[in-house]
Amino acid sequence: MKVLPSFVFTVCLSISGFAQDAAGLWEGYSTYGKKQYTFKLNLHQQGKVITGSGTIHNKKDSSSYYLTGTIEGNTLNLSASSFIYKNSILHCLPKLNLELNGNKLEGKYGPNAVWGGCLVSGNINVDRIADEQPDEPTTYTTQQVVKIDDFEGTSLINELKTRNYYALVVAINDYPDADIPTLSKPISDASQLIQTLQTQYTFKDQHTTFLQNPTRSQLIEAFDKLSKEITDRDNLLIFYAGHGIWDERLKQGFWLPTDASKASKAQWLSNGTIRDYIRAINSKHTLLITDACFGGSILKERAVFFNGKAMLEMYKRPSRKAMTSGALTTVPDESVFIKYLVKNLTNNPSPLISAEQIFGDFKVAVINNSETGQVPQYGAITLAGDEGGDFIFLRRDALE
Repeated sequence: MKVLPSFVFTVCLSISGFAQDAAGLWEGYSTYGKKQYTFKLNLHQQGKVITGSGTIHNKKDSSSYYLTGTIEGNTLNLSASSFIYKNSILHCLPKLNLELNGNKLEGKYGPNAVWGGCLVSGNINVDRIADEQPDEPTTYTTQQVVKIDDFEGTSLINELKTRNYYALVVAINDYPDADIPTLSKPISDASQLIQTLQTQYTFKDQHTTFLQNPTRSQLIEAFDKLSKEITDRDNLLIFYAGHGIWDERLKQGFWLPTDASKASKAQWLSNGTIRDYIRAINSKHTLLITDACFGGSILKERAVFFNGKAMLEMYKRPSRKAMTSGALTTVPDESVFIKYLVKNLTNNPSPLISAEQIFGDFKVAVINNSETGQVPQYGAITLAGDEGGDFIFLRRDALE
């Protein structure tokens, strides 16, 4: 999907005490580098609640957005809920940090920590040109917002409530082949993850498949089943805990199902096969989490992490991402990775959180507490259809 350049706003202005009067028509300019644009605000205020619109334009292009938010003292916090219209200008979603001084608003705009999509920054200066309280603007319904692929936070939450979250959880403790060591933790770790996903987030039991000590055939059958069930409105999380192995000659990583033999690759499941199934499953977002040796070999890029929390853009663009407990290294049976993954999912207070945010929150904790020097990895899966988006978790209490 195309991401159109445009400005979404979060306006900030602060003094302790009662809310200042921000209602009215505001006009001035915004800058981006050496370029200057005309910028307008149309704000309606009821107590501390602000609604309105913002418009930015130059001689030939313009865009306008619905705005909602609150005001505390002279600190104004606004976020754009959707485009009113957009015409080839500033195709991104920034926030504004402005100070209200009487009839003047001035400050800066930059990346929006919630919606993201913007790396640009600049200045904003507008004056109040009319004191009367304008009519409150019409806002889009959730369905209308979804139709044009732009979301306000509450609209995104409402839309995600209608989406199915599937989980394929694979855990292997037992290996009959005497040359492959038995593991003690994968099944209990996976059970803990499932409990967290189903009690804290919107994963349902009927959409969760838990394979304990599966054979290669059972894994293939599970992937086949998902490829037939899942639609482009659904999200899929795949978790694997068990042995992994790297073949230097083939430059390929493999999962070892319970019927694997160290002496023969016949029952091994290659990262290439896993990637092909992930590409064939028609989900909106797929997140692969592996807690296994050499799990990072499936990534297109290793140690990929960016600090933005681009929730809107992350949701709109299809994604095929992987989060692994290490790169091309071995990892211990006693998993620090799964410990901090579950801990951060459990302690997350936000109704929406991206996989990238979760990873950023616990990556350093894994590194600092790993006896083997694990360095978790996060990035796009090679040639699997990733378009730059990310998997968004929705907390169950957001449904209430």
